[in-house]
Amino acid sequence: MYPHGAASKRRVLAGALAAVAMLAAACSSGGDGKPKNDPNAELLIWTDATRQPGFEQFKKAHPDVKMKIEVYEGGALLTKIQLFNRTGKGWPDVIFDGQPNNVAALSRKLFDYTQPLDDLVPAEVRAGYGTANATCVIDGKTVCLKNDLAQTVLWYDKALMDEFGYRVPATWTEYAELGQRVAREHPGYILGTAGSEFLLYDYFQSSGCPLQSVTGPQQVHINTKDPKCTRVAALLDPLIKAGVISRGGPFDPDTNKLGQQKKILMMPGASWYGDYVFKPASSFATPKGRLAAAPYPKWDGESQNYSGAAGGGIYMVSRHSANAKQAAAIAQWMATDLGYQATAPTYPAYGPAAKAWGEAKAKDDYYAVDPFPVLQQQAALISPTVAPVAFDVPQTVTNTVAAKVRNGGTLQDGLGDLQSQLSSLAQSVGFAVN
Repeated sequence: MYPHGAASKRRVLAGALAAVAMLAAACSSGGDGKPKNDPNAELLIWTDATRQPGFEQFKKAHPDVKMKIEVYEGGALLTKIQLFNRTGKGWPDVIFDGQPNNVAALSRKLFDYTQPLDDLVPAEVRAGYGTANATCVIDGKTVCLKNDLAQTVLWYDKALMDEFGYRVPATWTEYAELGQRVAREHPGYILGTAGSEFLLYDYFQSSGCPLQSVTGPQQVHINTKDPKCTRVAALLDPLIKAGVISRGGPFDPDTNKLGQQKKILMMPGASWYGDYVFKPASSFATPKGRLAAAPYPKWDGESQNYSGAAGGGIYMVSRHSANAKQAAAIAQWMATDLGYQATAPTYPAYGPAAKAWGEAKAKDDYYAVDPFPVLQQQAALISPTVAPVAFDVPQTVTNTVAAKVRNGGTLQDGLGDLQSQLSSLAQSVGFAVN
């Protein structure tokens, strides 16, 4: 939590850095604040290792396009962009960012990085996303293209559910009732975890808890006393006490051990959990033919069973690029090409690509039931409270409510700390909190 004086100094510093950034951009441009256009300019691409083969594939298919592809450290992205703003050079033309929240910062005047794509990406392509690219629209401008979605679903071990005679819960009330029954009848089995940032994606976001609800330019609503926040604590605290919700996180060694012992009855989790958490021998090692996905449970009184969003990468184009048209074409290809995305490792955000991906997934005999229909259903139900903001909500959840749980306390104990820390962080980067 930052004191008021520190927050004021941060706002002054932000204004100074913004001025430096705009000055540097003007000095490296054609004099009117915009870079000189050069359709033959070499394009610098920053990516993670997972997306690197896709960029290489594009480069091989388009030998006339000059591209330099670099794998970069994502955690240092914002610092590096600030450095380039000060020196007036070095900006990558295209960035794949696995932390989609960063677009909120990179679109602000402080960083002034993102190039609006509305005139560079055809309207019919943008329409093909449906609502999946909504978080890439900031202040009415499309500033990124979503690569993949990480919508949460309810993963469950069908073999165990059948053996125990349990029914998959359709509501969170039924989930709680099942948890208490499991505690009595099959102690040692779990239905989820509560000791990490995944609390945010798996429970708070689906509940509609206002932790990052953007209400206007540089305005955010944060209120952990809202019933949609307190009901998460009311749901989980008794289940944690009963031992059916782990005090760890999904990637903790103890959780891995439970997975390998086939003691994870079910687990709320992202669309990528099937292939990257349950399946690998180094993780849960769930055997073939046991895992299935169910629609996310519905909270009492809600009309929709909303999902959270545990990730989902984005492509951004630099406003400093001398070849923005080609840079946007590369980003568009990576995000929407059916041939590439059909074999992508995660659920594509672009609608037609998701359909092609689903056709391949239907042939995967690892799953007890084809998970694609459920993944597709929940892709259209990501909670509208999920919005990019220029402060770190997941880490704050880890430091407050999740930390209380890991140390033997309750979620309810940590909600006050979550409120104060999020509010201070938001204010420190210029948000008005209401």
